[in-house]
Amino acid sequence: MNIAQRNIGLESLVPIEIRDADTFLAAADEAQVKAWLYYFPLLYFYGQFRAHTLRWERHAGSMLIYQIRRKEGQSRMDLYLPPFPFNVSALRYAQQRMEEFNGNRSGRIIWVQESDALPVARAGYEVFFREEEFIFDRAAVMGLEGSGFKKLRNKISGSLRQGHVDTRPYTAADWAACTSVLENWRERLIANGIAPNGYRYTRACLKTADRFPHELLNGLVVECDGEVRGFAFTGHLAHTLGCNFLCITDTNYRGLSYLLCYRHMVEFPKLIHFNDSSDTGRPGLRESKQLFRPIEMHGLYGAYMRQ
Repeated sequence: MNIAQRNIGLESLVPIEIRDADTFLAAADEAQVKAWLYYFPLLYFYGQFRAHTLRWERHAGSMLIYQIRRKEGQSRMDLYLPPFPFNVSALRYAQQRMEEFNGNRSGRIIWVQESDALPVARAGYEVFFREEEFIFDRAAVMGLEGSGFKKLRNKISGSLRQGHVDTRPYTAADWAACTSVLENWRERLIANGIAPNGYRYTRACLKTADRFPHELLNGLVVECDGEVRGFAFTGHLAHTLGCNFLCITDTNYRGLSYLLCYRHMVEFPKLIHFNDSSDTGRPGLRESKQLFRPIEMHGLYGAYMRQ
């Protein structure tokens, strides 16, 4: 589809706005979602970029989120997630919309959580595995009991022996210091040949976090001897499920990511589980997440329409 045709077929679709949070959270609860990709602030921040906007609508009682990618004068539409709550009628409607926009049967579903993989396959899609997420049990992590949590206990206690270390709520006044930590993190990953996934929406989060309610997007910063050395954001993904959204720290100070994750989970006593996303294929990150003794490795898939 060329530039002049970009907006054709998008008239009834709207951008994701902060005011839509309650609508998305209600649908997430009804659908019993588990995947990190349903976290509302992530959808909001990710959907703002010019190269890959997100647009949404409701059909047959389900939420439909589309990704519209623009590259070299061409646009294509895909479903970012399956309809939630899952509904075959809504999926067929979305497929027809994608076919009309793309001019062929190339519509895809970019992310499919484990519970939707079989229904999506039965609807005529080829489903393939992408990665798996770590699900933590909050009560177990809060207890830090037994030999299974020994390494995590040591990491947290070790982080507190690096001068005066403390955590406190993130405010807009922390933007510059946290952005400096973020830029150093990005440069370090690039120097090691690792893509800094999430860099752009992390910058967006730091800039506008104060516009979200506390329970949806809660920020913490960690200071060492009065200097900001890391930050993290967490919030409700669904009614009893939290999302460990972001955690960026200065690796010259050991164990700060463990401390931030633990103290953030302390902030949400009514939540039962936390989704800590994937390890992005990095063995060191996988080892770090394993210290929280995940109770489940939750599968994420992709799907495309069988020709």
